[in-house]
Amino acid sequence: MFDHRRRSATPTLALALLATVLTACSDNGISPDPTPAPLSAANFQRLMVTDGSAPTARLIALHNDSTVQNFTLAAPASYVYATSSGRFAAVQQRTADRVNFYDAGVWVDGTTGFRRAPSQLGFQLTDGLPTHAVVTGPWISIFMDGNGRAVWMNEADLVSGSPRVAFEIQTGGAHHSGSNTIVINGTPYFTVAPLNPAGGLPTAVEVRNQANQVVASVPNCPVMHGNASILNGAVYGCADGLVIIRQGVTGVTAEKVTTTGEMAGLGLRNAWASKSGSGVILGQFSALPGQPTRRVLATIDPVTGAINPLPALPAGVVDHWRAIETTKGQIAMIANNGTLYVFNAATRTLQHSVANVVPALPASGAMTHQVDVAEDLAAVASPTTGEVVLVNIANGTIIRRINVGGAPSRLTITGAKQNGQFTLAQ
Repeated sequence: MFDHRRRSATPTLALALLATVLTACSDNGISPDPTPAPLSAANFQRLMVTDGSAPTARLIALHNDSTVQNFTLAAPASYVYATSSGRFAAVQQRTADRVNFYDAGVWVDGTTGFRRAPSQLGFQLTDGLPTHAVVTGPWISIFMDGNGRAVWMNEADLVSGSPRVAFEIQTGGAHHSGSNTIVINGTPYFTVAPLNPAGGLPTAVEVRNQANQVVASVPNCPVMHGNASILNGAVYGCADGLVIIRQGVTGVTAEKVTTTGEMAGLGLRNAWASKSGSGVILGQFSALPGQPTRRVLATIDPVTGAINPLPALPAGVVDHWRAIETTKGQIAMIANNGTLYVFNAATRTLQHSVANVVPALPASGAMTHQVDVAEDLAAVASPTTGEVVLVNIANGTIIRRINVGGAPSRLTITGAKQNGQFTLAQ
């Protein structure tokens, strides 16, 4: 404003300026704080991206592509994902028996956006080969292949500053398995594929309550592989079908399902869902042993049991990484030919084919090109070009390429998951 301690060389001009200022002020002569102009979602989005070969992670602000902070890991990341709110990111380092958690410093609450300094949480998991992770609403489930331990964390504990393991299941020994969560009438149930006494992949699926009691199970899921969940249902893959977990008449039920119709003879081998806990589950089905090779992608509604295939990809093209965005119900899938395919999850129609997002992947030895999504936005890692590619999945165009150097491989979008205008919190 005005420094009244300093004598003006032009008193008349000074008085005129003061009168102008007072006229512009409120009735009591005090200027109110200006209301910040609303900002777009990009101002509250940061990208956590890790290198496929080096133990490094970088947090990038998506409104100007600047590096907010670099982090040093114990080993190259094996998986990176955000919590349901988008505020926190988990970085799994399988070969280092480590999972680190980060507050990305950006999030939205209603129409208010928050932008703070990021930080690495003091809490970490140090356990044998953390390999699998499923985020279902507030619940984060991580399975350790090295010792068969499944753990669950709740995002509310991260927000409160008291991160902890809220629930765990010891399956009895090291094996390749998986775990996830469903929530029925506000009550969480914890699902896991237990140790196969004969060795190899699990052959059963269990559902446990908060007292760690088995409340539902399926004993005949041979060669179990792949699982996913939304809040009101979950699936596990079997060589000859799948297990569907959902609400029953009096509680939770687990049921073995065999595919029929055009899906007959296929078993679920991998599955994915959004982190929001809503929408459909995307399943990758393949032919039973001894049958001609078939690979089909299909949406699964665990509540109704409906399984519906997506349109087939071009001959010789297979999916490499997939992500589901539930605000508009979009499935983004990077394929081995370097094209990003965008499907409408509800109608299962192909919306866009965005060619040359990344170079074609080699037949073997390809680094992971992870994909993550927010409303209308996909971020695709391109390790062979040292870039992260941002794609508008609403209109099927490449927005821009961010040169990060090295071999960007695993990534996740933190912060706002939906479009909108947000007022910056002071």
